[in-house]
Amino acid sequence: MKKYTLLIVLFFLLALILLPFIKSEETLELSKTTTASAPGQFVRLSNGNVHYQLLGAPDGPVVVFIHGFSVPSYTWERNIPHLIDLGYRVLSYDLYGRGYSSRPNIEYDRSLFVIELAELLEALNINKKVNLVGISMGGGIAAAFATDYPEKIQSLIFLAPFHSPVDIGLFAIPIIGEYLAYSFYVPDLPEAQLESFVNPEAHIKRVDLYRQQMKYSGFSNALLTTARGFIQSNPIRDFRKIGTSNIKSLLLWGDKDTTFPIEQANTVRTALSPNVKFKIISNAGHALHYERSNDVNTEISAFLGAN
Repeated sequence: MKKYTLLIVLFFLLALILLPFIKSEETLELSKTTTASAPGQFVRLSNGNVHYQLLGAPDGPVVVFIHGFSVPSYTWERNIPHLIDLGYRVLSYDLYGRGYSSRPNIEYDRSLFVIELAELLEALNINKKVNLVGISMGGGIAAAFATDYPEKIQSLIFLAPFHSPVDIGLFAIPIIGEYLAYSFYVPDLPEAQLESFVNPEAHIKRVDLYRQQMKYSGFSNALLTTARGFIQSNPIRDFRKIGTSNIKSLLLWGDKDTTFPIEQANTVRTALSPNVKFKIISNAGHALHYERSNDVNTEISAFLGAN
């Protein structure tokens, strides 16, 4: 009996050890072959290749879309066409570690994401002032970039931006964090992203779309390192810096956001004052740009037209 008990215990321990490898979908390396079908283009920057799309009128005002923590640049598919139709030149790109961009094994902190955008604009010869649109973590990146490069900014648009450190609990602990992230957190993200919608059942197709980026090695590490790095920073200082500048900003927030509840909006609004316009998007969750795209597009285009 003791022999069988020991075997069961050993089998259980082996299963626990192998669980991160069993759950992982990272079976491919990013290369020209594996990304051949990707839309858009690639450019080599100092920390790796960055996947981007630059569309619209070559001489139009430039709008740069910055996505959030884990959903890559395809998240803007309901917003970009609207601005292109209005004559804007629109740039969207995948942050390092997401989508089809490289997953360098380095610190994913404020500096990395600011440098990525600065180098991308330089590589694409975009020398005029730009309008930045950032959602969630992308909003924090937009604020950081505007603080470091105010001379490059025409205006700022924030959609429920990351604005204060997030407690990541056990994920902050070496080894334990890796185990939990690789075994449970990351594998559950395709379905978990639907929590950003008021009506998740209407967006079930985004689950398989999300999984495409999970095939490439380094995805889980990038997310965990970002959580330990950038997500532990305090972006509110950057928002306050913007508030003391002459840069105009638009702040949009969903009234049913469960990631950053609407009650938190006043913190960002106060930091950005006095040069901020604030608008609550009704019946919208954290993915307000997608689920309520018509309302969001109307607010963005009106703001850009006025600035």
